[in-house]
Amino acid sequence: MEAELEALVVLARAPGIGLRRVRRLVDRHGGAAEALGALRRAAPDDLRAARSLLRAARAKGIRVAGYTDCGEAAYPAGLRDLLDPPPLLFKRGPGTPDSERAIAVVGTRAASSYGLRTAYALGRELGRWGWTVVSGMARGIDAAAHAGVLDAGGQTIGVLGTGLDREYPAENRDLYRRMRSHGLLLSEFEPGAPPTRSAFPRRNRVIAALARGVIVVEAGGRSGALNTADHALDLGREVLAVPGRIDDPGAAGCLRLLRQGAGLVAGVQDVFDALGWLCLEPPAGPEEGSAPAVDGSSGDRRLLGALSRGPRSPDELALGLDMPVTKVLGGLGRLELEGWVERRPGGSFATVRRRGGR
Repeated sequence: MEAELEALVVLARAPGIGLRRVRRLVDRHGGAAEALGALRRAAPDDLRAARSLLRAARAKGIRVAGYTDCGEAAYPAGLRDLLDPPPLLFKRGPGTPDSERAIAVVGTRAASSYGLRTAYALGRELGRWGWTVVSGMARGIDAAAHAGVLDAGGQTIGVLGTGLDREYPAENRDLYRRMRSHGLLLSEFEPGAPPTRSAFPRRNRVIAALARGVIVVEAGGRSGALNTADHALDLGREVLAVPGRIDDPGAAGCLRLLRQGAGLVAGVQDVFDALGWLCLEPPAGPEEGSAPAVDGSSGDRRLLGALSRGPRSPDELALGLDMPVTKVLGGLGRLELEGWVERRPGGSFATVRRRGGR
C-alpha cells in the first residue's frame, strides 16, 4: 500500500488538479496509483519527493492516512461525505475517538469570559459522558473546549490549519503538549506548512465532517465559526448555538443561527436531545493517570492562594496571576470537581471551607 500512498501524495501536490478532481479521478480509476497511471504524471522526481515527505513525517512521529484506506492510520469515514475530501490526513497523538459520539465545539478567538467558561464546561461535561469533542486548536473558545475535555479525561480532536509540527498560536503550547500526549491532532497539510488565510476555511470543513453536529458557543457576525456551521449544514449535520446577550456584538453570530433554526444549547442535555442520544450510563470520571493538569499542581496552588483573599472572576485571576484565561479555567474546573472551590452567582469563584483540617 506504500505505492498507493505515494501516488496520493503526488496527486495532492499536482498543480491544476484540485481536491475535487483528485477524488473523482481516484473513484473513477479505483485507486490513486491507477489514476496517476492514467494521467501519466508519475515522474520519478515526484515519486522521490513523495517518499521523502512520508519518511520525514514518520520521523517526527506523524502517522499518515490516505483517502483510499492506505497508510498506517485509519481514514475517518465522515470525511468521505465531503465533495473535496483531503487525499491525505496527518495524525499525531494516541487518541482513539468514537466517531459515533463526536461533536464539534467552536467559536471566536476573541472570546469573553462567559464564552470561555461555557466552552470549558461543555467540553468537560461532554468528555465525562464519553463524547469526543472536535475543535480547531485556536485561542479562545477552541482552546477552552479542548481543555475541558482533557481535564475530564475524555477524547478530543484538534484539527489544524498548519502542519502538525507547528504550534499555532504559540500561546497554546501547553495545550499542544497535552494533545500530543492524550488527544489527537489532525491536519491535511504537510509537516512544515505555515498558517495561511485559505487554510482555515479548509480546516473548518474537516471539523464539521468529523462530527455529528457543531455547537457554536460564541461568534460575532463574521466569525470563522459560522463558516464551520455552514459546512455542517451542507453535510446534513446538526447545528446548535449557545445564546448570548442581544446587545453583545460577540453574540451576533449565535443569535443569527438561532433565528435561522439552530438548536439552542444551555447545557449538554440539549445537545443529547438534539442528536437523539439517550443518557443511559452514568458519566465517566477522569481515569487515573489520564490527562495531566494544564499548568501543573503549582498553578492550582496559585489559584487557591489568590482565592484565599476573596472571590475572584476568571478574568481577575488571569490578570492578577499573569496566566492565560484558558489555564485559569482549567485549574478552576479541576478544583471545583475536587471540592476546593465553588462557583458563585455572577461567575466568580471562591474557596470552600474544608472539614477535617483539609
